Amino acid sequence: MGNRFLRLTIFISIALTLFSFWDHHLVGYLKDFIVFIHEIGHAIAALLTGGSVHTIELHGNESGETIASSGSGFFIFVVSAGYLGSCLMGGFLLNRGFSGKMIRPTLISFGTILLLMTISYSKPGNLAQYTGIFWGLGFVLLGLFNLRINRFVLVFIGTSISLYSLYDLLDFTGNIAYTDAGIMAAWITGANSSQVVPKSVIVLGYLIALLWSFFSLSIIFVSVKKVFQSEEIVVPEQEFQQNDFFQSSENENKETPFPGEVTPEVMEWFFSKGLDLNGKPLPAEFLEKEEL
Repeated sequence: MGNRFLRLTIFISIALTLFSFWDHHLVGYLKDFIVFIHEIGHAIAALLTGGSVHTIELHGNESGETIASSGSGFFIFVVSAGYLGSCLMGGFLLNRGFSGKMIRPTLISFGTILLLMTISYSKPGNLAQYTGIFWGLGFVLLGLFNLRINRFVLVFIGTSISLYSLYDLLDFTGNIAYTDAGIMAAWITGANSSQVVPKSVIVLGYLIALLWSFFSLSIIFVSVKKVFQSEEIVVPEQEFQQNDFFQSSENENKETPFPGEVTPEVMEWFFSKGLDLNGKPLPAEFLEKEEL
């Protein structure tokens, strides 16, 4: 997929398809998967900061919940990892798919992480368990086989996650107190969740939401821009090695004569002495022609 126009066409086609079938029940499975990625972002951030994860749940209405504890002083990082982590993952998968680099390792690694997080932290029978096992196992199986469709799968999933991450930011226009931004604002202000939400939490929540929106848009913009700006020139590894071998061979032939080859200088020396290349005297007829 080295042509930039082709990349842009594929990206726009996927986006238009998703928007056209947004309310279709099949797209609902994709939405659950992307929400699951959002929740895994919180869980991984908690684990990376020395915290622990109790459970990951999906509620079936495009919402989810991650119950986790962060390491000391890293609460803000863990809460932010849902939106920002989804954008990073979407941009990464989109880049891998268009560049064509490490397709199989990316699919296998991505699927393995999904399976491990699902088995470790989802409740039996919960939607999160079904979602994680279905998608995780699917990515691993695709990665085990070198299929042409694998690149398109990464492009489709990366585009879907990136676009849904932007769509997910619309949650901030509703009751912001119950979003991740509102949770962070309440933690910063020390507001009690059982009380009426103070205006300070709402105002701070919107400020946090705007900041996350800026970072999310920046991540997706940089990822997409990098993909569409880079021209890909793919040279098969085997062909490259052969071309390199032939080129080096030609250089060697130019610099070092083949064993047994007579150079023009050597031939001139023999003829000046009246000898042929075997060291025998040249015929008189040949010498007369040379004198003429």
